[in-house]
Amino acid sequence: MYRFLVFFFCLIFNSAVIEAHPGVGIVMDSKGNVFYTDLDHVWKISTSGEQSIAVRNVHTHELYIDEEDNLYGEHQWYEGEATDKWGNYVWCLGNDGVFEKTIQDIEGFLDNNTLVRDTENSTYWVDKSGDREMLKKQTLNGQSYFATEHYFDDVRWMYFSKYDNNLYVVDHLKIKKVTPKGDVTVIAENLKDSKISIGGVADRHYISGMWSDEKKDLYVAIYGAGKVMKINTTGEMTTIFESKTFWSPTGGLNAPDGSQWIMEFSRRNKTRVRKISVDGKHTLYGS
Repeated sequence: MYRFLVFFFCLIFNSAVIEAHPGVGIVMDSKGNVFYTDLDHVWKISTSGEQSIAVRNVHTHELYIDEEDNLYGEHQWYEGEATDKWGNYVWCLGNDGVFEKTIQDIEGFLDNNTLVRDTENSTYWVDKSGDREMLKKQTLNGQSYFATEHYFDDVRWMYFSKYDNNLYVVDHLKIKKVTPKGDVTVIAENLKDSKISIGGVADRHYISGMWSDEKKDLYVAIYGAGKVMKINTTGEMTTIFESKTFWSPTGGLNAPDGSQWIMEFSRRNKTRVRKISVDGKHTLYGS
């Protein structure tokens, strides 16, 4: 009976982990305030370290903040088995504190939710056709076209780096770089670790958020392996952070003062943010 109960609870626990789809959204405004999502709310960590809810009751996986400190996200919801319908809208929290919907409620999922943007405010999303996926781009004036002729397998996350003007794409278990001309190269493909920190995580959720720094190094949160890897401009990969037991990184950013901010997700579906100062001090916010 004891072994049965252990197996039963482990099965339930691992099933919850397998289905977990953590958020990757963490951004910093021009003043140094940090915003991150825990899939229930968007939280703010002020420059003095005070934590508060910036936007309540929004289920958003990604965040975007523009040069004027306007914060963007989305809200997704499921109406239940009775209708089996999903809904979605895009919101903006202005730098004046005013909240508004920039894309009104729709049924289903948005193709272009405007949360992946380049320095010219062009947006990127994936257009699916059968088993193939292609990358689309929409300019500020509304013109849409394919950003590259490359076919992708399963795009999970995208990140535009202002430091080198390239778009980086998590395509299943590979990291691909898309240049402004549409050239695509694989910059990392051996990212799956034999040691998995969160048991049973599916391959399509194995790699999470990406960010970069002024040296044009790319950082990747390897959610399935519980670590953050840095990929430098020559393609060399190094592990720069590993989460403690029961936690795993999903996103992050490098601040102008040299500190690193890493968002972590737990086996109990909790979210926290870890600040690593230049002197090596760790400060935790959240769960």
